[in-house]
Formats: sequence, structure tokens, C-alpha cells
Amino acid sequence: MPSVAETINSSRRQLLEPPKCAKPLKTANFDVVNISKSTNQVEEPVATVKECAKLITLNKCGKREVIVLGLGRPVTIGRNPRECTYVIHDRIVSNIHCKFDVVLSSTGGALVSCQDMSTNGIFINGHRLHKSAAIIMDGDEIEVPGHTSTLFSCVHSLKGSCERVSIFEPTPPQGCYKTVKIGCYDVMSHCLGSGSFASVHLSFDSLSFKQVACKTIVARPRKGDLQKVMSEVNILRGLRHPNINGILDVVVNENAGWVHIFLELCTGGDLFSYISRHKLGEAEAKFISYQLFKGVEYLHNRSVSHRDLKPENILIHSPGPFPRIQIADFGLARARAYQETLNVCGTVSYLPPEGILALDNKELGYVGMPADCWSAGVIIYIMLTGTHPFDYCEANSNYSQNSWNDSSQVSIASEEIIKTRIIRGSVDYFDIWNSIPEAKILVEGLLVREPSKRLTVQAALEARWIVINSKELLHDYNERIKNF
Repeated sequence: MPSVAETINSSRRQLLEPPKCAKPLKTANFDVVNISKSTNQVEEPVATVKECAKLITLNKCGKREVIVLGLGRPVTIGRNPRECTYVIHDRIVSNIHCKFDVVLSSTGGALVSCQDMSTNGIFINGHRLHKSAAIIMDGDEIEVPGHTSTLFSCVHSLKGSCERVSIFEPTPPQGCYKTVKIGCYDVMSHCLGSGSFASVHLSFDSLSFKQVACKTIVARPRKGDLQKVMSEVNILRGLRHPNINGILDVVVNENAGWVHIFLELCTGGDLFSYISRHKLGEAEAKFISYQLFKGVEYLHNRSVSHRDLKPENILIHSPGPFPRIQIADFGLARARAYQETLNVCGTVSYLPPEGILALDNKELGYVGMPADCWSAGVIIYIMLTGTHPFDYCEANSNYSQNSWNDSSQVSIASEEIIKTRIIRGSVDYFDIWNSIPEAKILVEGLLVREPSKRLTVQAALEARWIVINSKELLHDYNERIKNF
């Protein structure tokens, strides 16, 4: 199995291969260009790069320059012409000052991130960022400080569906934003996602100079919402692990009916978006599975079950191959996970047979820990094949590798058909599984109908598919979490 370092170095050599020089292309009012690493000369954009966003700046001659940001094409800004995509000739600027990446967001738009790698930091909309990463929204301004500061404006070309902003009314127009001061945090109207009772906004921690996520939940005291929300908070407060999206702070406003949960920010999107775009090789799927097991093992050792494990609730900590992952969204989590519960919850296509049966029979219950292991088996199946073991069209029985890339919230088959397939527990292990027999044995053990016979997470970590690469996995894992 190739190590993380080998994979990254190989990818980096391909990404940094410079294109041939050409005259600048003109589009609308902008000079749309790629910038040569050594001289900032105009170069023809690479045809295979799909434009997702642009960084627009003025050079010393007052001419507009545009850096095109695309999927899988990191852009570095700094003083070193050998290492940087865009060079700023200023001694105060670090050799590599910052790096920009683009991944797909869960709404179908571009998720642009910026990693500060400098001595002096950068400023995003006037907020200082130092030695951490931030998500860059459409209209944001990024300032690289120097003797003469360089200002970049970010324009998103690929935009997802609009989200309703709940704590900022009316919703600010595109390119504008408002801020609300909550504790030591500046919560922005930039919304990462929203639903009926919660929204997630970008925020800046003025004490640590980091961008964080603020999950704001509607909590109506009369209906007991506050108690339910604080149950999630209390579970999260006791957890600290590299593969758990950790809680940083909580601010409760009972009068307004808001609970603000401040969480560590992940800039790489979620696993669903990642595997929708990337066809995972076995080695990368194994590395992600290993981390998933480590995170779930940590929860189960503390008698906590997640109860809603799915790719959408697994976050990519930062862009790049062989990523570090974090389990997120503990709204349905349960303490004392070894006890049976009659309260069935979660996403149908990831529920185990006993959970499906309990949905239709209120006298039946299920236990959260074996349910998490079943969900992990479904996730691994998806990563290795690109298809869901139970949510598929009958006409697509040959399981095309690209069949599972629809909206994350939309089932291909009807809910009743999915339930029937799960209860029967019949999984089609088609031809691809013949080449990965150890992985097949592990997934089969996780997708056992009888929960008492299903593999535990500890047993999964001892499966041959994991053990045969245990040294490499542990080494690469420690590399990924060394700054935790």
C-alpha cells in the first residue's frame, strides 16, 4: 500500500507541471490567466481545469490579474518562485505564505479553502488568520501583509443551491455579509448549510485567530428543545479525538431561543462529496475506513453511539488525498449505547435490519453500537464500489461504478424497497469483490443480519484487511494527526 507521502509527492509533481506560455485570454472585464510560478507571466489555462473560482488582484502596474482556481489544482502564494504559483516579491511575505484548494460542496458549489502557512498570517475580511485554515466565500477579500499589502478578491464561478439563513434576516445580498458578536466570536452571515431547526455559519475566534463553525439551533423552552440540544452538547463536551468533530464552546441565549455550538472547522467538505468526485482506490478507502473505526471505537469505549453514520456526516478535515476524517453531527447520538432503545432514528438506507423492523413495530427496540457497525459496513461498501448495497435501481443490477453520484439526500429506490432489501440482508458482491477478498470478508462481517453476531468495531480493526497494512496505516495516521 503506498504511503500518504508517496501519494502526495506523486500528485504534486503532476499538479506543478507548468503549461506552455501563451498570450492572455480576455473574458468579460477580467484578464483570466494562470500565473507562472517564476515570473508571474501570463500562461494559457490548462484545458482540463474546470474553473470553480477566481482570485482577482491588481499588480504594481495597476493591471488586473486573475488566478483561476479549479478542482485538484492547489494554488500557492508566497515569495519563493520555485514553490509558488503566484509570487509576491516582498521580504515580509513568507516563502510559501498561503495555499488555496477547491473541493465540491454538498450543495453542488465550490468550497474554497485557504491554509495560512506564514509567519505573519493573513487577513480575511479584516479578520486575522494565523497558522490555520479558513473557508473562502464568494466576495471575500484576502490580504497578504507586506511592505505593500496584496489584496485578493474571491469570486466563485461554480455556485451551489442557495441556503436560507436563519439568524440573519433579511439574507444579505450576494457578495455582502453581516456579522453578529457572540461571546468572543464574530459569527458571519456566510452559511455553510441550514435546515428547519439549525444552521451552520462561518465564524472567527478573535482570541485564537482561527475560523470556526457555529451551529445555531432553535431551542424552544416550552417544547423541551433546550434539554434535547443540551443532551447533544453534553455528549460532545466529553469527547476529544482526532476523528471526532470536537466542540470548542457553547453559548446559550434562552430569551432568543438560540443555542450556538462552536465547532472545529473542516475545510475539505464531506465524504459524500469526496467520493462522488474521486474514485477511491483500495488503499485510500482502507485509510479512511481505519480512521472511521478509530473514531467509532473511541465512542463505543465511552458507551456512546452515533446512530446516524453516513458519508454526509463524515467531514474531510482538509483537502488532499488520503485525508484525515472527522465524524460529525451528534444530534442523534446516545449515551449508554449498550442499552436497547425504542427510539429509532437515523437515515433509512444506513439503518440495520433490527432498526428497520423497529420503525414499523414500536414494541421492538435496537442497540446503537451494533447499528453503528452496520452503518460503517455500508459506508465501506460504497467507498470500494461507488454503489450503495441496498439503494439502487433494479435495472442497474450490474452496478455501474458511477451509479452512486446523485444528490446525497435523494434515494434511488423507494424507501419501502430499501427497507425490504435491508431486512432480507441480501447483498450482491459482484465481480470487483473477487479482487479484494479480505475487504469482502470484513464488509460481510459488518453487514450480518443478527446484531449479536455482527462484528464489533474492535473486531473490525483486527480484520485481516486492516492488519496486513497495520504498520503503514498507523504511520500515515500519526502523520495526519500530529498537529492535533
